[in-house]
Amino acid sequence: MLETTRPEARTTALSLIRTTALDAAAHHARGGDGSPPPNWEMYGSLTSALESWQEAGTLREDSLLLTEWLATEFCAYVLQMLGQDRNRFGRWLCDHGDEVCKSQQHEHPVGPTVVAIMSVISEDFGARPDGPGAKQRLTRLATPYLLYLRPDHETQDAREMALTFVLWAGQNLAELMRHDAERIRAYTDARTR
Repeated sequence: MLETTRPEARTTALSLIRTTALDAAAHHARGGDGSPPPNWEMYGSLTSALESWQEAGTLREDSLLLTEWLATEFCAYVLQMLGQDRNRFGRWLCDHGDEVCKSQQHEHPVGPTVVAIMSVISEDFGARPDGPGAKQRLTRLATPYLLYLRPDHETQDAREMALTFVLWAGQNLAELMRHDAERIRAYTDARTR
């Protein structure tokens, strides 16, 4: 029997952000405005990781860790774009949270959960998902996240959550790196070590 290795949440998060940032840089280089067209290969990679975790019986745990990594990266990029000013970040989070929550028009909106997760991340920017205090922070993140996952739709809900953070984080990383593909590659290579 062939044994497969489960993808690691951190590696998956950084790979997805890299792909999305490179897509944004390429779209920008072609003169495109706004978000680039959907990347179905990236979507397939995310789906594959989630399905792997589902088969291993670890979807809730691993997708929560993936979400934590994605949210942490996204919040860090926004904080950098705001000049490391935590007060500005707090105001941005309130404004962004209001916009996200108002734009949610369907029955099971991801927006309020995303905002709740970003709020937990913003409470301690110095913490890393694998650092000291990680268990306590993970518990605070788990509450809104696990409430968002519906019993018969866990994989789809986890994918929607991850995609939200991936798209935002990738776009922000591309902007931070001035849409320079080489800078994006260098940065993400350094982060994966």
